[in-house]
Amino acid sequence: MQDYVKPVFFLLVTVLVAGAIGGVMAANRGRMVAAWSILCTLLPPLLLLIYFLRPLCEVEGKFRRCSHCGELIKWHETVCTYCRSAQPETMGSNT
Repeated sequence: MQDYVKPVFFLLVTVLVAGAIGGVMAANRGRMVAAWSILCTLLPPLLLLIYFLRPLCEVEGKFRRCSHCGELIKWHETVCTYCRSAQPETMGSNT
């Protein structure tokens, strides 16, 4: 009986961890946390999809808009990867 319970417990912990990671990754990209947590709990490979998706909006400390072209770039970048323009320093950066 104990051999049967352990794999089920491992599976439960695995999907809950995948859901938590998916929620954190979604929050870092300005997406719906609850929806992505549930989706990643049900289908853990969706974590890869969230990882490669571009953010939807500015996220304090993670992503900001370029002052020239308006594309989203990483918060700490000093040069835009799209238009190669210099970016002003951000106040309160996490680096």
